[in-house]
This record gives sequence, C-alpha cells and structure tokens, in this order.
Amino acid sequence: MGKTKSKPRTKERSNLWDYIVQTLKVAEKPGWEDVWNTFKVTVTGFLLVGIIGFLIQLTALFLVGG
Repeated sequence: MGKTKSKPRTKERSNLWDYIVQTLKVAEKPGWEDVWNTFKVTVTGFLLVGIIGFLIQLTALFLVGG
C-alpha cells in the first residue's frame, strides 16, 4: 500500500516565518486616536464587569441576610 509522505517540518516553519515577516512588514504603529479608543473601551469593560460583580455581591449579601 502507498504511504503518504509528510512534509518536512522545516518547510512548515519556513511558511510560518514568512507569514510572520509579511505581517510585520504590513503592520503600522497605531495612532493616538486608536490608542485612546482602545483605552476607553478597556476601561469601560473593566467598569462594567466591576459594577456587575458588585451588584451580584450586594444581592447575595441581602439574600443571605448579612
């Protein structure tokens, strides 16, 4: 029966490395507006998660009767 030949591992790594290099060539440094928008979204997410966690703790406190 015929055996399937596997590609050499170095070839796969070479393709991955070429992909990484190509991506880095195309990538640009973000501008101040992009950084500011990312910061605002991140802070908003942290606040929402914190508020939801606080409300869950507060509800649990009242249900248990602390």
